[in-house]
Order: sequence, then structure tokens, then C-alpha cells
Amino acid sequence: MRTMLTAALAVCSVTIALAQEHMRSQGAPRTDDGRGHTAAHAATGPVDVKLVTENELVQVFRMSVPAHSKTPMHDISPRVIVWLSDAHFVDHFADGTAKEETRKAGDVEWVPARRHAGENLLDHPMEFIAVLVKATSPGARPPAHR
Repeated sequence: MRTMLTAALAVCSVTIALAQEHMRSQGAPRTDDGRGHTAAHAATGPVDVKLVTENELVQVFRMSVPAHSKTPMHDISPRVIVWLSDAHFVDHFADGTAKEETRKAGDVEWVPARRHAGENLLDHPMEFIAVLVKATSPGARPPAHR
């Protein structure tokens, strides 16, 4: 499990750097509060959210969505998700559409900013790590990896 998490976090590091570069090149709007703090996750529903670590570039949260729970409609900022457990859920979107999804523990994905509501279809919690990229000043580069 530790090796899988280490590998997933390494993938996150590369993904974050690429996402920042993409966001800068696309002139993406800021998703922070002007001080570099991003909205982690709206305080919605039964989701357990714990800040794991934070620096000038990212915030890392561990999240758990209880079995058969639903979250109300809320906005999320762009993020990398590292699934710690298998997941089976329905994503409900602001336009009224819905999409049933499955993930396996160890899956890693980029999730763009969006408005959605979620529903855990499983008999156990869905657990994942969310890595949120903080807005950076134009031309800023992540520190060299050592």
C-alpha cells in the first residue's frame, strides 16, 4: 500500500506541474481567494475532509464519503484525485445530467473545476486523496525536485 501511495504521489507531482503549466498557457481564471488559498471542498454533506499537508503550490486532503451517502450540489476547484479505495458513485451535474462511475484503488485522475453533487453507491466509504493546485503567479515554476 505504501509503495502504491508513493508512486501515486509521484504521479501527482508531475501532473501538478503539467496542470499548472497548462492553466498558465490557457489563461485559466484564478481559483483561489487572492492569497493563494484554494477552496478545498465545500463544507457539504457527510464528507470527512482532513488537510494532510500544504505548501505554497498545493493543498493535499484526505477525503472519505460514507456508504450510501449523498453530497448536495457544490463547486470544486481543479484537482488530482488518488483513489485509496474502490469506488462506485453517481456524479450529478448542474445541468441536470448524471454519470455513473467506477474507480479502483490506486487509480489517479485529473478532475477539472465543476459544480456537482455525488452519491456513494457502495456499502463502504469511498476514500481518496485530493491534491489541489494553488494559483501561482505567471512564470512561476515549482521548486526543483531533489
